[in-house]
Amino acid sequence: MTLFSPEELDAIDQIWRAIPPDHVWTGWSANGDAPSQVTLYRTQSHWRRFPLKKTPYGFSLYDDQAREIASGTALKDLPAAVESIPGLPD
Repeated sequence: MTLFSPEELDAIDQIWRAIPPDHVWTGWSANGDAPSQVTLYRTQSHWRRFPLKKTPYGFSLYDDQAREIASGTALKDLPAAVESIPGLPD
């Protein structure tokens, strides 16, 4: 299990705070100083939680059934990865 460092958590927070206010990524949470998973949240019309896990190659986002749905090689890719996830059906 790969853990997020405090520096990576700070980087996630800085990236999240730098995105435009109308972006679908609305927040994030983590438990502890070095969690194995971070949870990302999206807007109400796309309201779901997405577990974010660190991989040897970057990161992966998963849906509620533990299927990988987006990934990236660097934390700076998070906003685009979150945006690429399809919304809820109308």
